Amino acid sequence: MRCFIAMLILLCAGSWCAYADGLEFGGHLKYQLTQTMYKRDDLYAVYGDDGPTDHEIDFRLNAEKRWGRWGARMHYELLAFGGDSLETRRTLSAAGVLPCTAVTGLPSDDRRVFDLTDETTDRKSVAAVHRLDRLSLGYSGQRLVVRAGRHAVSWGNGIVFNPLDIFNPFSPTAVDKDYKTGDDMLYGQWLFDGGDDLQAIVLPRRDPVSHDLETDQGSIAFKYHGMKAGIDYDLLAARHYDEPLLGIGLAKDWHGAIWRIDVSVTELGDGGHATSFLTNLDYSWTWFGRNVYGYIEYFRNGVGEADKNYTTTNRDLQERISRGEVFTLGRDFLAAGMQIELTPLFNLLPSMIWNLNDQSLFLQVWTTYDWKENILIIVGINLPYGDRGTEFGGIPVEGTDCFDAPGSEGYLRVSYFF
Repeated sequence: MRCFIAMLILLCAGSWCAYADGLEFGGHLKYQLTQTMYKRDDLYAVYGDDGPTDHEIDFRLNAEKRWGRWGARMHYELLAFGGDSLETRRTLSAAGVLPCTAVTGLPSDDRRVFDLTDETTDRKSVAAVHRLDRLSLGYSGQRLVVRAGRHAVSWGNGIVFNPLDIFNPFSPTAVDKDYKTGDDMLYGQWLFDGGDDLQAIVLPRRDPVSHDLETDQGSIAFKYHGMKAGIDYDLLAARHYDEPLLGIGLAKDWHGAIWRIDVSVTELGDGGHATSFLTNLDYSWTWFGRNVYGYIEYFRNGVGEADKNYTTTNRDLQERISRGEVFTLGRDFLAAGMQIELTPLFNLLPSMIWNLNDQSLFLQVWTTYDWKENILIIVGINLPYGDRGTEFGGIPVEGTDCFDAPGSEGYLRVSYFF
């Protein structure tokens, strides 16, 4: 009910936007059709359809208001997922193979301070939620910026992976990166003379079991950004889920390209340390009269598995996967990709993620077409490659003859912006 009331407020805000000074109104409606193909001994094929068809809907309605140095923001979203894969996930969950929290893949507020998510539908093959993904009040002065409520912050220099972005990072295979999922936090920024700045975040969370606010579940983080001798640098210090974390990020122009390095060191709960490292290089050029952008990135996951020990992964890796901070199991990865502007309205984007420890690959190729000023069409395929026992080739499921493997996918995504 609370989200429904918020939606009505936003709809009214939209009708008033022509008359209210400083009120901005917008949003999007996105639909995706996905067809997946699994091998016969893949887990999803054994427990369900080996060629599932799925549908996704993402509706977002935004209202933002500014008056002087103050500003308020409220974003409502309705997310729905349905199809054959959801039925299979429910079967896997009932069999104890898949955690119940991962069945729909839709966001929840189990860990957040405020519960601003309502489940509207939860059927065998359809699930939907509506929620407030942004709800914040902010002040922007000449030196001081403060924002309280639900919003999103991105840190780090990663293109595909990002060890310094500890707050709801995007999946390495995500195609749509318009909005990160928001968190309930207090954010502050102080601007220094010369362009340097200091950012601070206080982000409390609830224990997913007791649902109580616990200090060992929250985060307090500071990031100093500056420039010295032509090098942009970030210094990060945080206490994240009761574990100290230190990080440094560097970025420098190098022969027309941008070279970046991120390093994070975390003191683990058992007394050990995990060091994650990332470096990438990206460059734009003209090729046969067409604009081209390319990148290459190496990532070392400090808690990843280097010896294909995927069936009994370490506790630190499991925790980060469950929190949505890490999305892969291996330790060393190489990623590369390009964006080729075939025409001003039509782009081709091939990319690759290579697990250097087990030699498996995840290939993505998609195209974007700006059909209308406010309509974007994306068509793409995802192709995993690798031997059985590898991360992208399929991990053996204990007690069965099945493999947990990503399927080969083809999808069509249509986005309407208003």
